Amino acid sequence: MTTWVMLRGLMRDERHWQGFAERLVASGERVITVDLPGNGRLASESSPKSIDGYCDSVWSQIAPHINPFKGKSVVLIGLSMGGMTALALASHYPDRIRQLVLLNSSAANLSPWYRRFRLLPLFGAIMRAVRLKLTQLGSGLSLVEACVLQYTSLYHGDDLALIANWSRWRGERRTRLCNGVRQLIACARFQAPPLSSIPVVVICAADDKLADPRCSQALASFYQTQAIVLPNCGHDISLDAPEALQACLKANLVADGGKLSQ
Repeated sequence: MTTWVMLRGLMRDERHWQGFAERLVASGERVITVDLPGNGRLASESSPKSIDGYCDSVWSQIAPHINPFKGKSVVLIGLSMGGMTALALASHYPDRIRQLVLLNSSAANLSPWYRRFRLLPLFGAIMRAVRLKLTQLGSGLSLVEACVLQYTSLYHGDDLALIANWSRWRGERRTRLCNGVRQLIACARFQAPPLSSIPVVVICAADDKLADPRCSQALASFYQTQAIVLPNCGHDISLDAPEALQACLKANLVADGGKLSQ
């Protein structure tokens, strides 16, 4: 049976899928979620300064859940930095990985930095988060989490309940600032590797404020496929458009026989 492995991005962890993994499980898929070193369950570890440096740790979380004799049984689904990690894993373990799904990801050898990390929308997100924080003094809301949602979501930037929940998670397992910087360095350096035998699906959000959709289009061109653009959603595509993303994944999953399952 195929195992779907889900990887989150910069300074995020498995909890930030916000129920999307459970949605896939409920539809009958076998799903595991992993954390990158420095995030979530691995918050006490140091984050490597190269994407390749994450591979051993991530694969050690995957290996216990798969049959070592089954061959290509893993589908990697990576959001943003998680997509970069998925590409690195594919180059390290080409005989175990059936397919990659890249969500709003990018690479330094394909797109300029100012498209990969858009600063003007970030400044706007910071200003909106500060205004929101000032109206909620004493509420315990994290300014960082408010800013993250303003930046990455088209709909949930003012969702006080969600911000409060993510603020609580931040208090429980906080990514250290030094690890956040290390992860940024790793992302900035990442170059998409050539892949000859692993199908790549590239999905991007039309209204992504963090990564320009042209970054995904460049990845799609590099891997000789077409980018699938989902409308009306932001960078955190599984949060903004879970139904559309689930349908897209189902439509583009490579079955055991090598054909798309419908």
